[in-house]
Amino acid sequence: MNILVAAEESAGAQVIKFLSGTNHIVKAVLTKDFTSKNGSSVTTVAKNLGYLILPSGLVKEPSFGPWIIDNEIDVLINVHSLNVICTEVIQAVRIGAYNLHPGPLPAYAGLNAPGWAVYNREAYHGVTLHKIVAEIDAGDIIDEAFFPVSAKDTGLSVSLKCIKYGLPLLESFFGKLSAGERITGKKQDVSKRILYRANQIPNNGRIEWGESAFRIDAFLRACNFAPFLSPWGHPKTMVKGESMAILSLSITGLACSEKPGMVGAAVDGAINIATADYWVTIRSCLADGIKTEACRKLSTGDLLY
Repeated sequence: MNILVAAEESAGAQVIKFLSGTNHIVKAVLTKDFTSKNGSSVTTVAKNLGYLILPSGLVKEPSFGPWIIDNEIDVLINVHSLNVICTEVIQAVRIGAYNLHPGPLPAYAGLNAPGWAVYNREAYHGVTLHKIVAEIDAGDIIDEAFFPVSAKDTGLSVSLKCIKYGLPLLESFFGKLSAGERITGKKQDVSKRILYRANQIPNNGRIEWGESAFRIDAFLRACNFAPFLSPWGHPKTMVKGESMAILSLSITGLACSEKPGMVGAAVDGAINIATADYWVTIRSCLADGIKTEACRKLSTGDLLY
């Protein structure tokens, strides 16, 4: 089979490496860093394997359809590339275009599904291989896998789990292609579809101290992609008219009756803050982009909002 791969990040690089060991022919790799001298992991792997590298944005161009037809592309596989593939490109592929989505469908369509799963305090999350159609993440489900999410998971750790459980789905998929099996899927239940959009962030990125301590903790963990950049940025709060970011917190288990956002006493350099139910403890924050001890920026009686 002639394969066209649209790929980013470590997951994309791993898929390219896997395909190089199969009987499929990778005709080209589409990636956003195709001109980088240092190269992303995808670019480096593709170059080392001698594959043609093209800009990822081509999948949005109807004029790319003829190239796909001329190169007799059987399958387009999309791995962590965020471009919306145009109809002309989808229709030009012989067998079909498929996407490895880091979330269970139809409940977690769209962007940053791992972060939303942590924020929603899901007990389980999943990864889905589905056919690409004009509507985002709405095509037939080819295969899927599920895994538990703990109360300590972050946006990054759930994303890594999606890779761990998603790669075997692709290995099985390409194995079926090699064996000449027909690829079939099941329709999604559109009544359960939720689409998370690019500009959609819980509380517009602000910490709501009037929420429960567990909800606030889930929001901070959902935003945590350290050491990588978070798609939601750092959770923000205000104090004395100045903005600061809170990177992490711990829940004390001590019930509080103070106004939510009220700063309590400092203990061993840590600051306690009131929420709707329990005191939470923070040790560090970001002020003007610089990480500093919370006790240097906050004092007992301050009100965060």
